[in-house]
Amino acid sequence: MKILALVSLTVLLAAGAADAATPAAYRANVNQICRGYTPTGKSLEAQMKKAQAAKDYVAWGVALGRLLLLDLEQDRRIEAVPVPAALTARMKPILARMRTIDGHIRAAIADAGAGKSQPMLAELLKIGDLAKPLNAQLDAAGLKDCGSNQT
Repeated sequence: MKILALVSLTVLLAAGAADAATPAAYRANVNQICRGYTPTGKSLEAQMKKAQAAKDYVAWGVALGRLLLLDLEQDRRIEAVPVPAALTARMKPILARMRTIDGHIRAAIADAGAGKSQPMLAELLKIGDLAKPLNAQLDAAGLKDCGSNQT
């Protein structure tokens, strides 16, 4: 019985140690997540630009909706990565900002689905304002693939 408890404790400690990644491993992992989303994001942005030039606002809205959903998915994956203690102070405000933006994205999507264009526009403006400092914050945290290299 004691051996089983000792083995279980050892496994739990080993799993905990694996979660406590180094700052370099954390940065590599999160940058890799962002690199995986960048091509699709850039494609959707190009679709939006093309639709806007053609004054095809339906196509623009569809591309925007897909981009917002893509951002939510990417943020969910980033937020799920355990932050090493050495980066907690730097990442806490970044992750909090991302969660706040995600809330506004969900609200914008809900407003669009309900046909509420004015509230949706207000949410999109809030997203834009909140996102302005994010690239610089991500770059400063060593997450350039999520920051300036993504845009």
